Amino acid sequence: MTKLPDIKGHVWIGSEPITLDDIAGKVVLVDFWTYSCVNCLRTLPHLREWHEKYKNDGLVIIGIHTPEFEFEQEPKNVKEAMLRLGVTWPVLLDNDFENWDAFNNKFWPAKYLADTEGNIVYTHFGEGNYEETESKIRELLGLGGPGEKTETKNEEHVHGAVCSIATAESYCGYMRGNIANELGYAEDTEEEYKTNPDAKEGEINLNGKFFVTHEYAESRGVGATLSLALRGTEVNLVMSFAKGEATVEVLWNGKSMPKELRGKDISEEGKLVISRSDIYNLIKSDKPVEGTITIRAEKGNFRAYAFTFSGCTNSSSGS
Repeated sequence: MTKLPDIKGHVWIGSEPITLDDIAGKVVLVDFWTYSCVNCLRTLPHLREWHEKYKNDGLVIIGIHTPEFEFEQEPKNVKEAMLRLGVTWPVLLDNDFENWDAFNNKFWPAKYLADTEGNIVYTHFGEGNYEETESKIRELLGLGGPGEKTETKNEEHVHGAVCSIATAESYCGYMRGNIANELGYAEDTEEEYKTNPDAKEGEINLNGKFFVTHEYAESRGVGATLSLALRGTEVNLVMSFAKGEATVEVLWNGKSMPKELRGKDISEEGKLVISRSDIYNLIKSDKPVEGTITIRAEKGNFRAYAFTFSGCTNSSSGS
């Protein structure tokens, strides 16, 4: 049986450093996450519920924040995200992937549940299996039986959802990105790009001046656009800015974003203000759509890191 590895690191948020001795005799749920990961965010309502319900019964939740992008390494950014997201359990910054490697982890999010003897007895990767996970928590705590059902928001890929095929995750930087432009990426160099009218689904299509690094594509001037052909019911984009904040216009098939498609972060005017390094919801539809989304620089220079998509709708509510 696999033992819980030593938890390594000195930068903790919401707690003094925690050792295995500190959690001896406790049921421990280790959650690998990062704050710009949409799949991680969808699990947080369940973690909040379990923390409140079982913290006095001996459950300890430890979040291990292993960053995907450089801006997620900053303690200030993580702390602000935790406040916004209602994460009140201890979180360790795993910027060097020490704990990720110690657990031999491969996924965001990932949950490892250990019994009071420090044995890892249950794992789950990705979203879902919430009832099964809670039942295992209750079993280890000696509470038995299923927990009281609590309504949680933003559930996805669970019973009752209807899912169609959506575009695969698409990165914008040259390390993992797939660019449609004929000349490819100009790595770490400012370049004037010309749009490719024959771009395929999931390909980054730049027009105007951009500076592209291994992680992101940064606009360099008003009117520069980043487009992507897609299909799905939801579109999210991890974004940041070069200096101060940036404002972009978000278009659908070259026109203003229709009201019925506007994600929660898009204004009625179809604008998005990028005020922090984070994930932004651009499209949320009650049915699958196909088309091209365009991010147009309006004020300041935006940085685009990665698009994520969903093809799921709720069959009972249609949303």
